[in-house]
Amino acid sequence: MMDFYQGQETLLQQASRIVDSEIVPLNQAAGRILAQPLIATADAPAFDNSAMDGYAVCGLDCTAWQVIGTAAAGDTQQLTLQHGQAVRIYTGAGIPNNTDAVIMQENTSVNGDSLCSTRTPATGDNIRRRGEELKQGATLLEKGALLNAQAIGLAASQGANELHVYQKLRVSVFTTGDELVSGNSQLQQHQIYDSNRPMLQASLSEYAFIEIIDGGILPDKLDIITNTLAKAADNSHSIIISGGASVGDRDLVKPALQQLGNIEHWKLAIKPGKPFGWGNIKQCRVMLLPGNPVASFVTFKLLGLPALQTAAGRHIMQALPECYQAKAAFNIVPNQQKRREFLRGTIRFTNNGPEVQPLAKQGSHMLSGCVDAQVLIDIPAQTDIQHGQWVTVYPI
Repeated sequence: MMDFYQGQETLLQQASRIVDSEIVPLNQAAGRILAQPLIATADAPAFDNSAMDGYAVCGLDCTAWQVIGTAAAGDTQQLTLQHGQAVRIYTGAGIPNNTDAVIMQENTSVNGDSLCSTRTPATGDNIRRRGEELKQGATLLEKGALLNAQAIGLAASQGANELHVYQKLRVSVFTTGDELVSGNSQLQQHQIYDSNRPMLQASLSEYAFIEIIDGGILPDKLDIITNTLAKAADNSHSIIISGGASVGDRDLVKPALQQLGNIEHWKLAIKPGKPFGWGNIKQCRVMLLPGNPVASFVTFKLLGLPALQTAAGRHIMQALPECYQAKAAFNIVPNQQKRREFLRGTIRFTNNGPEVQPLAKQGSHMLSGCVDAQVLIDIPAQTDIQHGQWVTVYPI
């Protein structure tokens, strides 16, 4: 079996971009992935402006200045100061010619048109200089950047009204098994409702760069699975299948995939989620997730989503799941688990830093325990965990 982190790296390296690009209006670009670098068309700030409400002054050797006017944000007139003169100025307003500094209004006293400062100003105080943030021609956003709210705002600040983005990644989602029934059907004896497909689709719906195709439930019949996956591959960039990828006689996804394409890897040394694999049907990437709900959720969060993001155009490092360090509020001694385990847990922030605690229900079929989880706690195989030890956690 392959180690989790080796499997993650291999999967992402093979998940090369598989979508074309298009141009969309700025107000439709949120959550999409940038397909070409966004370049600054102007300096930012575009002109010298005031960082504070106060007074722009000329002549730092003066003890008082004559106030000759006002400069507000949006004023188009360019004022000019002479030695000993000042202008009332507001945040964002253009700096008058010959300004030496802007004195914060809190540090001033005014009597009629005479201004005095209660603190000695220094050259350049409270002035935002043209281009101090960005120069014309600088790269604002790299190709592959996720267009979050901040990125949209940055693009808008440069006057962009449309952006070049990758097309949405079409992802077909299937579950397998004769025991599964959709929620609108009546259960028969020994049947269960399909929870994995709605769960996976809900996870995918958080990403604007993914188009979800509901593949439905695949029965345990090799010919139907094979024909259905062949058709789905013609209309999808990626296929996700939950269940049917283990070693039982009724686990028919692997044989079907071997007929249609190939399996590049199967089985990872993780718990939950050992029967995780990936492969191809022509140009369509296929990921095989475990059938147990928690195992399906964990492998999808840590492996499936990063691979889909990479295929959709994101950089590999940006696609990796977020993680950080927290202190264990528990012990595992001795740790005899032979696979890396991802415990579902909760986190609390203390004066000594974040602390994590596993939940009681850790079975791979116990989705109720997963609902309350805030993090996945990375427990390396056969490595003792002592109370207070730093461990890696993944927010979920």
